[in-house]
Amino acid sequence: MLDALRSRLVEPDHALALYGNASAAVAVLLRERGGLEVLLTERAKRDTDPWSAQWSFPGGQCHPGESAFDAACRETAEEVHLKPERSQLLGCLAARSPANRPEMLVLPFVFRWNGPEPTPGPEVASTAWILLSELPAARTTATVHVRGPELTIPAFVHDGRKIWGFTYRALEDLLGLLEQ
Repeated sequence: MLDALRSRLVEPDHALALYGNASAAVAVLLRERGGLEVLLTERAKRDTDPWSAQWSFPGGQCHPGESAFDAACRETAEEVHLKPERSQLLGCLAARSPANRPEMLVLPFVFRWNGPEPTPGPEVASTAWILLSELPAARTTATVHVRGPELTIPAFVHDGRKIWGFTYRALEDLLGLLEQ
């Protein structure tokens, strides 16, 4: 399944040429265990984090002079103590901007993961491997509160987890590629 997905993803060098101005990156770690699973993290609650307590992929902003690929790998190591490598890279999803930060372009790197289990670092409250095949049935809307009024938005609600925003849209992109 992952080999078929590789042919549908944006080739990494092409993605870097297309989205060289990406200011952040995430790592979409996929593993095959009774089906295709994706790793998500629950961000720790912090007043200074605009995505506090949300479910997301490990990742974050690029440091000055750092490539988006290096940022995705560094942030994953910091957040869940896993270090994806170029040899595990399948490709990229299209870059997107979070709705609450339209000036930020985030490039998702998709990796095949066969390594150890994640352990949360200080920025992460918990982690979960979620079967991608379960997400379509979890597609709904959810009410969320983000620094202002409550919003009702598209989401996956899976085992009590609300997955919305950038992560929801990237997962929808991924599911669309898997359906081809």
